Amino acid sequence: MFEIVRLALGRAASYQSFTYRSYRGWLVKPAAGTEAEADAGTGAGAGAEAEADADAQKIILGASFMGRPVGLLLAHPPVEDDPARVLSVFVDKPYRGLGIATALMQELKASLSSMNLEQACVEYYALHSYEALERVLAKSGWQPPSVYSRFYRCDIAAGRDRKWISRFKLPSSCTVIPWNELRRGELSLMNQLQEKDYNAYFMPMRAEGVIERDCSLVLKLDEEIVGWSIVDRQLPETLLYRTLYIREAYRDNGLGLSLAAQSAQRMLRTNASHLVIQILPGNERMQKVANRLLAPMQPVVTDYKRAVLDL
Repeated sequence: MFEIVRLALGRAASYQSFTYRSYRGWLVKPAAGTEAEADAGTGAGAGAEAEADADAQKIILGASFMGRPVGLLLAHPPVEDDPARVLSVFVDKPYRGLGIATALMQELKASLSSMNLEQACVEYYALHSYEALERVLAKSGWQPPSVYSRFYRCDIAAGRDRKWISRFKLPSSCTVIPWNELRRGELSLMNQLQEKDYNAYFMPMRAEGVIERDCSLVLKLDEEIVGWSIVDRQLPETLLYRTLYIREAYRDNGLGLSLAAQSAQRMLRTNASHLVIQILPGNERMQKVANRLLAPMQPVVTDYKRAVLDL
């Protein structure tokens, strides 16, 4: 019937169509003369060795039916405090219902156990055929999935006439600083804050390469940084409002909405057509904002779910 095998990094080109474009580099050997081969040939040092170790821990599981590739599962090893993470799992449509996805999950558990790992997770949007994935997770011993966050996708044009964008004003003692004008030391200080409800999701030095600097702002009160608003652009036509953070001592003064209004004014001047806002279920303040200000824009709401596997 079918066979599950662990594939070598860079030697699984025939499985490329079974995963996202961003992970296909795992499956194809770099072309001769690339930077990766140059580093390997000259002994790039500790950094290259660490990267090689991480690559060796990447899990690539292929499913074949009578020698024909029909399915693929990719998992990344733990990073810092995060557990191992399933990045994608896919079975070609004609071969679904044969237990292949469940077999891939069982082989994943065996691979993780052989690496002495205690936990893995998978995160996914509740779109398309996610119910099939959840059935596989249940059969394979994963904990029931929970909603990690919700994404609200809005048409930016629908917000042009929203009165709140111009109504909420900052006090005269506050100053808004565009992202490009921040000093590196200020970013580092913001990144090291340890306050209630603060986590890596709010860190300003996270994913710096996709920050939309025209819309992302820092709020200062008498020269002290008290909050920030970060907008990412990972797709040409879509802005992701990743973070609206006000420091604990300065909350409940309306500063958050006023800062959001400042960012919104700048978003309207971009060429993006859509805005996506991610809200964590436990963030009651942002949930109230969504109910009050986003609902009239009739956003499309998508759950982002997370499941955990204990080994």
